[in-house]
Amino acid sequence: MTFLAQPRAYKPEELPAFLASKKWSGWRPQFVTLHNTAAPTLKQWLDPAHTAQQRIEGQRHYERDILHWHSGVHFFVAPDVIWNLCDVTQDGVHCSCFNHISFGVEMIGDYSAEAFDKGDGAKVRDNAVVLLAALHNRFGWHPDPLIHGVAGLHFHKMCKRDHHDCPGKNVDRADIVARVFAEMKRQAGKPAVP
Repeated sequence: MTFLAQPRAYKPEELPAFLASKKWSGWRPQFVTLHNTAAPTLKQWLDPAHTAQQRIEGQRHYERDILHWHSGVHFFVAPDVIWNLCDVTQDGVHCSCFNHISFGVEMIGDYSAEAFDKGDGAKVRDNAVVLLAALHNRFGWHPDPLIHGVAGLHFHKMCKRDHHDCPGKNVDRADIVARVFAEMKRQAGKPAVP
């Protein structure tokens, strides 16, 4: 089991230093696969009836105890923080085609219906871009060009056998790639947060 005993929330600016502190020996990911939760929707996630900590622990319980996965999605991106759910130095469970070769990054929200370009959806997008850039910089990757199953930023829907329109029709790959390239340059030009 690679689920963390306690999921941890990171501010976006903390991610480069967090990733720099990790060593990969056995498992070597090749790229990132981007997802959206669909359920919970962003509106459900932000409902004050439950705290974000309760929601992320509920997600861990669902993946570990109900689905009986050995691991889950590595990161969950919320409007305010980025949650680390599983050991990032081990493979996760998030996409049947790419589990053993990619990081799983899940954005909170249903971006087939919810806005991704304004409000809290744009905050999720911006935090996801910071995380994606940090991962790409850490491994010396580029989000483009896409070589299916080998390199470049993948969307879950590229795994045809999973039958998901994930991360949703409102997430445009070309826009995300352009934002990630810009953020990679920004991060490379400033020191990581200690």
